[in-house]
Amino acid sequence: MSLDKFQAYTLPREIPGSLFHLDENKNYYVGEVPINQDTFEDINNFYVRQRINIDTCDILVSVNSNQKQGIVSAPTIVNRMLKYLDCKVSFSYTVS
Repeated sequence: MSLDKFQAYTLPREIPGSLFHLDENKNYYVGEVPINQDTFEDINNFYVRQRINIDTCDILVSVNSNQKQGIVSAPTIVNRMLKYLDCKVSFSYTVS
């Protein structure tokens, strides 16, 4: 998600395991938040309190596999999150 400076520095205090970095090319901060049962409510609360723009939100599902092909399901928590935050979903697939 894209954040202003205040939102970026607030993020790790409100959501455990989250972090941010400055995207110097675009002059905004990028927040990264793990989605799990422990952070689910914190993410929703942060989103509402900080008035995050839905167009800047992205859920990344990353898969690391030793198989070149196959079917991988997104975790159920991703579907649940999409019911609350209707944002873009991106996928990353790495074969090791």
